[in-house]
Amino acid sequence: MVIIQISVAVIAAAFVALVVYLIQTLKNVSSLLTQTNDTIKELQTQIGGISAEATELLRHTNEVTVDVRNKLHSLDPLVYSVKHIGDAVSEITASFKQASATVAGTIRTQVENSRLLKSGKAAGLVQAVPIALGLWERFRNKDKPAVSRWN
Repeated sequence: MVIIQISVAVIAAAFVALVVYLIQTLKNVSSLLTQTNDTIKELQTQIGGISAEATELLRHTNEVTVDVRNKLHSLDPLVYSVKHIGDAVSEITASFKQASATVAGTIRTQVENSRLLKSGKAAGLVQAVPIALGLWERFRNKDKPAVSRWN
């Protein structure tokens, strides 16, 4: 019977040791859960602040986007005007090229006429004068529509 009493005493001592160990473990787990709860509350507070800042940032970004879009739309007439100015300059350049060609042709004709005069070919001169006058008339008439177009 002594063995049973000793066995019961050892089992009781082991149970008490187990209970003491479990109590310490539960205290540590309780402390850990308290710290975790505090951390979660702090994270929720920080996330709320970050969310408010992100919302404010998005609002400012939208305002800037609208402002940039409005400024780009206000530049459209300017770009359109610059395009028309470029077209007008192109037309003027084409007119100058054509006028230059006409003047060069007239000069060439006059040079040929002077050669004819020098060589004594009056008949060639008589034929060249109407051609030169026609070129001159054509040159003069081409400049008039271009000027009236800009007025």
